[in-house]
Amino acid sequence: MGYVQGELGKKIEELMDESFNQYKQEKYDEAIQLLADAWEALPDGKNEYDESYLIVWRILDIAVKTHKIDVMNQWVDKIFYADLERMDTGEREMWAGKVAYESGDLKKAKEYIKVANKKSHGRCFDEGEEKYRELLTQEL
Repeated sequence: MGYVQGELGKKIEELMDESFNQYKQEKYDEAIQLLADAWEALPDGKNEYDESYLIVWRILDIAVKTHKIDVMNQWVDKIFYADLERMDTGEREMWAGKVAYESGDLKKAKEYIKVANKKSHGRCFDEGEEKYRELLTQEL
């Protein structure tokens, strides 16, 4: 659908920018809350807007990096419904795999990561994420 326009679009962008500033200052809870506020500010049909994916992506990124399991589990399902017009490269499954891994469900993590690996042709792994790649070769 595109990005939210007008004053509301500016407000959402400002919340996301301030979240990034808080993140850089290692104020992770504040960063997550600002993103949650941006999510709430999205108009009805939230998942239709491009920002929906970016907001959920950023929340999951912070939550995984800071081991906030409750936040991960609260937001991970939303990644599958946010901005469905976005190209499907396995990134959604990779997020679900990361959350399952960090939550201790290695079997579920492996299933998601296997799908992500297939969809992305092996490009779903970021630098420093060897533990997720190694999971593919483990017997569970």
